[in-house]
Amino acid sequence: MTKNHFPITTENTENKIAASRLIAVGASAGGLEALKVFFRNLAEDDNNSYVVIQHLSPDYKSMMGELLAKSTNLKIEEIKDNMEILPGRIYLIPPVSNLVIQNGMLHLLDKPKDQKLNLPIDMFLTSLAEYKKEQAIAVILSGTGSDGTRGIRAIKENDGMVMVQDPDQAKFDGMPKSAIQTGLVDYVLDVEDMGEELINFISAPVVLHFKEGNIEYDENTLSKILHLINEKTGLDFREYKHSTLARRVARRVNVCKCNSLAEYYHTLKDNEEEVNILYREFLIGVTKFFRDSEVWTILRDTVIPELVTEKDETEVLKIWDVGCSTGEEAYSLAMFLNEEIEKQEKHIEVKIFATDISQKHLDIGSQGVYSESIVADVAPHLLQKYFISKQEGYQVVEKIRRMVIFSKHNIIKNPPFSNMDMVFCRNLLIYFQPTIQKKALNVLHYGLKEDGVLVLGTSESVQTHREYFQDISRKWKIYRNVNPRRRLNTETLHSSPNRLLENVPARKRRDLPAPQVNKKQKFISELSDTVLEQFGAASIYIDSDYNILQAVGEFRKYASLPVNGFSTNLLDMLGLILST
Repeated sequence: MTKNHFPITTENTENKIAASRLIAVGASAGGLEALKVFFRNLAEDDNNSYVVIQHLSPDYKSMMGELLAKSTNLKIEEIKDNMEILPGRIYLIPPVSNLVIQNGMLHLLDKPKDQKLNLPIDMFLTSLAEYKKEQAIAVILSGTGSDGTRGIRAIKENDGMVMVQDPDQAKFDGMPKSAIQTGLVDYVLDVEDMGEELINFISAPVVLHFKEGNIEYDENTLSKILHLINEKTGLDFREYKHSTLARRVARRVNVCKCNSLAEYYHTLKDNEEEVNILYREFLIGVTKFFRDSEVWTILRDTVIPELVTEKDETEVLKIWDVGCSTGEEAYSLAMFLNEEIEKQEKHIEVKIFATDISQKHLDIGSQGVYSESIVADVAPHLLQKYFISKQEGYQVVEKIRRMVIFSKHNIIKNPPFSNMDMVFCRNLLIYFQPTIQKKALNVLHYGLKEDGVLVLGTSESVQTHREYFQDISRKWKIYRNVNPRRRLNTETLHSSPNRLLENVPARKRRDLPAPQVNKKQKFISELSDTVLEQFGAASIYIDSDYNILQAVGEFRKYASLPVNGFSTNLLDMLGLILST
């Protein structure tokens, strides 16, 4: 964005409003000094709107406006309910209120009186992310605790930008450190340098064009970037929706001050740290405890009681949580299951296989330590019963942690779990290309026992597999498996690099390998599938260490996953069968 002084006309006023960006600035203890320095170092003709969210006592009149006025020429306004946002202003929240933004208007909410921990920064950032999407910008300054951490996850989930004060400079480093530990922060800066970098980011040349909700980009160069990420990290994103990945690349292009996607590709080739940052961007964990409360109400009141009732005390209740991220979903399940088991006075062993492709996410889940902001998501009685308060936040109690087994697993490529009572796969399929969504659903279906329960994300469905499932709740995407899948096709667990060509126009394919079609191989594959299905047989493909690469046919008849651990090694799985 180029800064200009506009003549006062209706047309130019409208242009000025359109060019202005809305920037949320969160601060707590020690934040006043940081705010004064922040606003003092903005450009004189800064035209953006700033909403300051600070922890303020409702019992005292705030002098924030008068104190900040000495550090800025921007007009300062205290927010009134249903207020319109205008450019070139700083908006302050009254001490007695929280704030959200809805349909472009600022709405005040009463602070909760019976809640021990109020999180106004998280609350506003979450609403800003939903409203502004990739245009959202958040700045986190000095403060104690972890307010803002949940909010920046929402900002990044919607492809916005996050800037944080360097903890070494902050008077209180709790909030900056908590934000940085998410791995989702774009800039870590001293406060006096933030204004310049904000302008650089906002005014960066447009490399990827957003038009009517879609994004236009160089598919050929993006494919090269995805190949490089796979080569450097072993994580293959080529079967994810390229438009979604492109949005996350777009922000990094701006942050790295690149003038084209091709220039960013060369930056990646020369910068190992940027490779790590980008693949973390691709793996943003969209999760929290009991996300989508209506889904969890149905599970608690209907699905989980039925699962527990039907289990004998000699059996194991098995659940597969696919794309578990940092573990909040798996532990939410474990808590509700334990509550129901105690209610029915039964002694059932529970195994929740929580899988993800990100080792960093799995490590966080295994530790079971979460920031204090989870109090906004976990009911007080569950928090008291299932968490231990620690200096860094809350840790899940040992009993619940033992129910969950975290393991690295790729649903597209690795052999699936089988004979599961319930499979969770929420908000993962939406990131896949349509053909891969269908193959992933094949795997999820195969993993369920008859009458097993499948839970998908609220934007997902079993439409391509409708004949196999009965609705428990169509609205909240909870289904019962009424027609079990007996086998998986050979290609279901096979990932071909040529799939990245599916959405590439022919004129752009010159630098990519041409797909090879082998009719003989296709005939042999189809014949093998027919024979295996007719006789209920199974075949597997293994590497030199007996790790299973592909499984075809009635594999679950002959081997299964260990109850007390996770393995896709053939010898381990056969050893389990021989010992029982």
